[in-house]
Amino acid sequence: GAAGGKSHRNPERVSRRLTRSMGSTEDPPAIKEEELELSLEDELAPQRRGAPRPHQAKPHFIRPVEDITEDELQLVAHNMTDKVYDRNTGSTCHQCRQKTVDTKTCCRNEDCRGIQGQFCGPCLRNRYGEDVKKALLDPEWKCPPCRGICNCSFCRQREGRCPTGILFPLAQYHGFSDVHSYLSRWAELVDCVF
Repeated sequence: GAAGGKSHRNPERVSRRLTRSMGSTEDPPAIKEEELELSLEDELAPQRRGAPRPHQAKPHFIRPVEDITEDELQLVAHNMTDKVYDRNTGSTCHQCRQKTVDTKTCCRNEDCRGIQGQFCGPCLRNRYGEDVKKALLDPEWKCPPCRGICNCSFCRQREGRCPTGILFPLAQYHGFSDVHSYLSRWAELVDCVF
């Protein structure tokens, strides 16, 4: 034991939250994440009337199907390992928020804004059961946020719901091909019960 009954434990260690890598599901505290959240919130939040906001998103540009090239279709990522991270030339996926050079979706809704309509291949397939190439070639395709079905953490929190976290393996385990189908089925069950 310690002399005088005092503990030699590091007081900072006691108050540290466990990170995911240490086996906890709690998010680690990170200033950079909070800064990212604020900048994405600015970009994803609904338009407010009145004074322009300092970090207002760029206007949404709808690319016609005819402008989608074969090279762009070849650059759609099928797996996370296909993604190449580049903070300078990459584009951000609405769901995973990773800035990569793979081709992402283009929402064809005029009211869509910022990165809201951009989804990478793995996220669109695993979270919504959709294919980026088909979305790019569909002149009527609207992104999950514009359809009111987005299950990213920001959109769910904005609706007063908890974030789902990494739910794809659980959805697969229960026989669903994507997170949206899994969540929709649970919503149907809850509506039946209550």
